[in-house]
Amino acid sequence: MPHGKVKILLVSLLCSFALAFFLGEIESKRLSHQASIKLTQSNEKQIAFLENLFLSISVALNQTSDLYQGQCNADVLKFMRKSIYNIDGVIEIGIVKQGDTRGILTCSSWGKSKVQVRNPEPHEGFQFSGPHNSNLYNETIYIIKKSTEQNEFNALIKHTSIDNLLQNIRIDTKSKGADLKYNEAEMPSEHVSNLYYSYQDKQNLNASSVYYISIFVLSFLFFQFVSIPFLTFLSGKKRLKRKIYSDSFFNVYQPIIDSQNGAVFSYEIFTRCKDQEHAAGIISSIKKYNLYVDHTLWQLDKLSTERNHFHCKNFQINLSAKHLLNSKLMAYLSSINSASRQEIIIEITEDEDLFLNREKIQKAIMMLKQLGYRFALDDFGSGFSNFSYIFEFDFDFIKIDKSILKSKNAEFLVPFIEIFKTLNLPCIIEGVEDSDDQQRLTSIDVRYHQGWFYGKPQKAGMA
Repeated sequence: MPHGKVKILLVSLLCSFALAFFLGEIESKRLSHQASIKLTQSNEKQIAFLENLFLSISVALNQTSDLYQGQCNADVLKFMRKSIYNIDGVIEIGIVKQGDTRGILTCSSWGKSKVQVRNPEPHEGFQFSGPHNSNLYNETIYIIKKSTEQNEFNALIKHTSIDNLLQNIRIDTKSKGADLKYNEAEMPSEHVSNLYYSYQDKQNLNASSVYYISIFVLSFLFFQFVSIPFLTFLSGKKRLKRKIYSDSFFNVYQPIIDSQNGAVFSYEIFTRCKDQEHAAGIISSIKKYNLYVDHTLWQLDKLSTERNHFHCKNFQINLSAKHLLNSKLMAYLSSINSASRQEIIIEITEDEDLFLNREKIQKAIMMLKQLGYRFALDDFGSGFSNFSYIFEFDFDFIKIDKSILKSKNAEFLVPFIEIFKTLNLPCIIEGVEDSDDQQRLTSIDVRYHQGWFYGKPQKAGMA
């Protein structure tokens, strides 16, 4: 596997792990938050039930206290009995009179009494105690009590009436304070002065393994085939663009010879890179990163600083149909001074864009010719070659691809040249590599020759 693909694979895996972990943590927090909200709502509902129970009991004890005037009369008994039927869980309401050492249960829901019990302790408001084991009722009970100067009013509650509501809540007669856990909260009762509710208010949940795996797989596919290749593309494009406008690139010029006088007719401009040996690699990179306009603008800027090195002032530069559809390049070509415009021959490469956008290209060529530019159809005889281009576009020259010159059928070249002579279109033949090629072209009256026989592409001042 190529080094670049291995690198993308490793980065994709790392990014996928990181994203799966990150999103998994977010999902876990979301689940925990939702669970905590539900838990809080459940706690609030349970506390509300308990508070309603304690409110009812406190009201009953207050009214019992108001009715009791030191005597366990019928009105007091009637009210206490009515209260234990109306308040869920209350099994007895009693009145304990304070004594010297022991208290006396003087009145209860079941009637008058003189049973000795613990001596009541005076206190403010209502207080909670329990759980207690009741021998009389043979079960565990809680007590809510209120005291006056001489008496204590008690409500006995079955433990199940309270415990059944304590699904996630604990009740204590002392505040936990600093002993609360990180996921616990505490709230005092509004009706019972020494009662505190403590409960879990946060719940930690983790995202499922299926969630983590799904995120990992999807993110890996995204990073591997979309994100990282795109970022790699942008990074490569940025590096190449920086190269174009630095000293890494330079123009080279190959002469095109007028065979009638042996002089240089023009120079075709090519690009070379200091760290890239082959021109094909440069062109491939420029096409890959869609930097053809930036590259051409750089070529033209470079030409403006190097044209003084040449006696011949004709220069040929390769453009595609895409160039002529680019407003930035068209504006640049229009801004060049008139004398320089007349020195430039624009070679248009045959491609599908030329065919698909023929009307726009025709208008662009017409406008540039009015400014003084000349045009040549490049590489005719290869690829998209189509004679209709010659009639549809106003070309000044035809550049015939070297494949025609090197054709095994030597006689094929002559009628080819005759067609363009008939159309009064000068031909430039590429690929002239030796004296045989030169003599052959001269014999059929081809005026303009280009190839290594006359010179390889060289830097300005050496061409």
